[in-house]
Amino acid sequence: MQRRTAIVAVAVSAACFGTLAVFASLAYERGAEPLQLLAWRFGAAAVLLSVYVALTRPTSLRVPLADVGRFAAISILGYGSASLCFFFALRYADASVVAVLLYTYPAIVAVFGAVTKMEILDSGRVFGVAIAFIGCILVVDPLTAAGGVHPLGVALGLGAAAGYASFTILSHRWMPGRSRSVLVTYVFGVTALLVVSVAAATGAALAPVGWGWEMWALMAAIVLLPTFAAVILYLRALSRIGTGQASLISTFEPVFTIALAAVVLGERLSAVQGVGAALVLAGVLTAELRARRAEQLPVV
Repeated sequence: MQRRTAIVAVAVSAACFGTLAVFASLAYERGAEPLQLLAWRFGAAAVLLSVYVALTRPTSLRVPLADVGRFAAISILGYGSASLCFFFALRYADASVVAVLLYTYPAIVAVFGAVTKMEILDSGRVFGVAIAFIGCILVVDPLTAAGGVHPLGVALGLGAAAGYASFTILSHRWMPGRSRSVLVTYVFGVTALLVVSVAAATGAALAPVGWGWEMWALMAAIVLLPTFAAVILYLRALSRIGTGQASLISTFEPVFTIALAAVVLGERLSAVQGVGAALVLAGVLTAELRARRAEQLPVV
């Protein structure tokens, strides 16, 4: 894959990821429940990814038992928890707001690194993290006459960000040098089992009773676009442009969500929320750019 093609692939991947909140919101309007969507999404995606990995790297799915345990922990403590929070947050907040709240996760990763002394934040990254969190407050818009965003929507949206930050940290610390496609395949499979377990514990139904063709079309779109295609495009591009540039391009995922939510769902951010969204993106970009520059400094 050429460098220019890889950059386009990451941009398309971000756009695909950006459709998730809108598709899920449309599914809720048609009677679907969060655990239903999550179980079918991750179950189907795990099968598709397993086939893809088996065809492209036939022996790579054979991993040590210890790795399977790590994959399970990364799902439960990271990706799975983030997905549960994200899908339930959409019950209480607009898709565009939840998407922006989710994208505070790079700032959370940076703060965690500073607190645990894994990395030192220079003044530029501190500034980026600070304006990202200020932007988050404005997106929540707590001072409007309508009361702003529902508190549970805010908590779940930030919970999704914390879960994804945990996934990012754990996957890098526990799985250095491991195949990203294999990791994601196992994490998706474990997440499907996690959702089924939550449904069994709560008595939630997962059977697609009453789903019409529109609901099945949305489910197929959720599996194919913001799950399977988004992951494959992103992972294919990583080997060409690296995680640094890929993460910067992916920062524009909330922009795609906001635009699509405006067209499809009729959502409109208030002026204050718009400024907040811009600050979140600017803060994350600033922090990420400073981190990339720091990584490129020569070791003395």
